Amino acid sequence: MQPNDSVTTLNHLFFYHLDHYRFDRLLSFQNRGELMVWSTQRFAHAVFALRHFLLNSGLAPGDRVAVFSENRPEWHIADFALLLSRLVVVPVYNTLSPSQIAYLLRHSGCRAAIIAGAAQWKILRPLLAEPAPELPEMEIIVAMEEPPGIPTSLPRIVAEAPAFDEPAVHRIRAEALAAEPHDLATIVYTSGTTGTPKGVMLSHGNIVSDLRGSLARVPSNTAHQALSVLPLPHVLERTLSYGYFHEGVRIAYGDPHDLKELLPIHRPDIMGVVPRILEKVKEAVEAQIAQLVPHRRAIAGKLIDAAVALARAEGVGQTIVSCGLRQRLLARLANLLVFPKVHRQLCGLKYFISGGAWLNPDVELFFRAAGFDVLQGYGLTETSPVITLNEFHRERIGSVGPALPGVEVRIAEDGEILTRGPHVMLGYYQNEAATLQVLEPDGWLHTGDLGSVDADGFVTITGRRKEILVLSNGKNVPCAPLEHALERSVYIQQALVVGDGRKFVSALIVAHPENVAQVATQHGLTCGTFDELLLAPPVVALFREELESLQAGFSSFERAKRFCFLNEEALLDTELVTPTQKVRRSVLERKYAEWIRQMYQQADPLVIPRPEQVVSAGSYKT
Repeated sequence: MQPNDSVTTLNHLFFYHLDHYRFDRLLSFQNRGELMVWSTQRFAHAVFALRHFLLNSGLAPGDRVAVFSENRPEWHIADFALLLSRLVVVPVYNTLSPSQIAYLLRHSGCRAAIIAGAAQWKILRPLLAEPAPELPEMEIIVAMEEPPGIPTSLPRIVAEAPAFDEPAVHRIRAEALAAEPHDLATIVYTSGTTGTPKGVMLSHGNIVSDLRGSLARVPSNTAHQALSVLPLPHVLERTLSYGYFHEGVRIAYGDPHDLKELLPIHRPDIMGVVPRILEKVKEAVEAQIAQLVPHRRAIAGKLIDAAVALARAEGVGQTIVSCGLRQRLLARLANLLVFPKVHRQLCGLKYFISGGAWLNPDVELFFRAAGFDVLQGYGLTETSPVITLNEFHRERIGSVGPALPGVEVRIAEDGEILTRGPHVMLGYYQNEAATLQVLEPDGWLHTGDLGSVDADGFVTITGRRKEILVLSNGKNVPCAPLEHALERSVYIQQALVVGDGRKFVSALIVAHPENVAQVATQHGLTCGTFDELLLAPPVVALFREELESLQAGFSSFERAKRFCFLNEEALLDTELVTPTQKVRRSVLERKYAEWIRQMYQQADPLVIPRPEQVVSAGSYKT
C-alpha cells in the first residue's frame, strides 16, 4: 500500500478499488454447480443497493448487523454495504452451534442479519419466534438467496434499487468517507478456547493500519487471482481479502474441503491457509510417491530430501555452494522430475499466506523446496490481526518475522509477547473487566503467547502462556513445544498433551491413517479396523520409538511417558475444536476424562472410541 494512496478507512478502500480497477470477473463462486460471476460494476451496484435498503430500514450509524454466511461474493457485498452505511459488522462463523450463534447475536445486540439462505434461516427462525423471542432487538433479515419464509432478499433489493448515476455515487462517496479512522468498524468474536467468546472491537484505523503494514512486506502485482477458503469471519482471511481489493486481485470463493474441484476452475495464484491445509497437500504428495514401485519411490525420496536440504540451507542464510555439488544436482533433478507434477495439481498456485496456528518448519521447507512462496506471520484477533510478518524472499524458517512498521513488540519478564501500536483493538465489547486484564494503560497488549526476539527483530513463538501443565511435583511443562515436536512425525497428525496435576505428561495422538497403513503393509499385518491396527504390537512399538526419538531434546519431566490414540473424527467436534482449529483444552480434559484416567492407569495404549455423533457446544450465558 502506497503511503500517499489516502486510504485511511475501509470506506476509502472501497472507493480506491472502484477508482483504480475494472474487471468483468472480479468475484466468482461455484454455487451448486453453477458458476456465479460478479463484475466490478455489478458488485458496486449491489453494494450501493444494499446500503440504500439498510439506511431506509431505520438502522442508524453504530447499529450492529450480523453477516452469517459461507464464503461467497455476497459476503463482501454485505460487508462493504454495512461499512458504507456507518454500521458495525458482526461476522458469524457458519459452523457455530445454534446456542453459540444465539449468544453472539444477543451479546452484540444485532438489529439485523444478512444471511446466506435456508440453512442459516433454520437456525435463526426459532430465535425470533414470538411470543418470547431470544433476539428481541433483531428486526431485519436479508437473505443472499431467496429461501421460502424470508420476504427480503439481496436479489430483490438489487432489482428494486434506483439507478445510481454519477451524482448519486458522488453523494454516497461523500457520506461514506465522513467515517473516521477511530470509528468502530466491526466486532469480531474470539473462538472462546478459554471460556465465553469475547467481542473484539476493531476500528477502521486498526484494520487499515495493519493492512498497510502487511502490504509493505509483499511486492505489488505478484498475483492476479486469489482463492478465499478460510472463513471470512476469521480476521486473517478478511484482512487478506481487503488486500486483494486494494491490489486489484480477483477473488474466487469456496470451501477448503473442495480444493481439488476449486483449483482447476479458478486457477488462483494466491491463497490464505492454515497449516493443516499445507500438511494435507504434502501428505497427498507423499501418498502418491508411496504408490510408486520401490526403486522409483527411493529415487523420488532422495531427490526431495536434497531439495529440502537446499531450502533449509538457504533458510538459515547459508550459500547454495555450501551444500555440495551432488546435493545441488539432486535438488535440480527434483525440480525437473518431481515438483512440476505438484505445481500441475495445484493449478498455478504460487503463494501461500499461512497463519492461525504453528506451521511445522518441515512442511514450510517442503513447499519452499518445491518452488512455492510461503509467507508466515503472527497475530491475534485483538491486533487486527497481524503483529509480525516475514518479508517476501527474506523469510526465516521457523520465525514469524519482524514486527510490522509502526508496531512495537517486547518480551515481558515471564516470556510473554507484548505489543503496542495502531493495530491494537479498541477493547472487548461490553466487557471492560476483560479489556483491563489484557490492555495496559500505556497501550501495551498482553498477547498470552510466549516467544523470543532475536538481534534482527525476528520473532519466534514458543507457546501459550496459559497452556502450561503444572505437574503434581510442581514442574511446569509448556504444551506447544512438546506437541510441535511430536507432530514432526509422519505418523502423527496431531498431538495433545495432558498432565495438569498429575505425576507425568501423557499424549493423546491422532495418527496418520495412510502412513500407518504403509507400516502395516510392510509388516504383513491384516487387521479388521484401523483401531485394531493401531494396537498391533509392531505399530505400538513404532509409536514408542517415535516418541522416544522426538522427545530426546526434552528434560525427563517434560516428556510424554504414555499415550493413547484419538480418532480423527474428534477434530470435527465443534465443542472441542474452534472454527479456527484450536483445541479447547478444558473440553478435551472433560470429554475424555475417563479415557485419560485409564491411560494413566495402564502402560499399554488404548484407542478412544469414535464419537457416535458430533457433540454440539454448550450454551453461553450473558
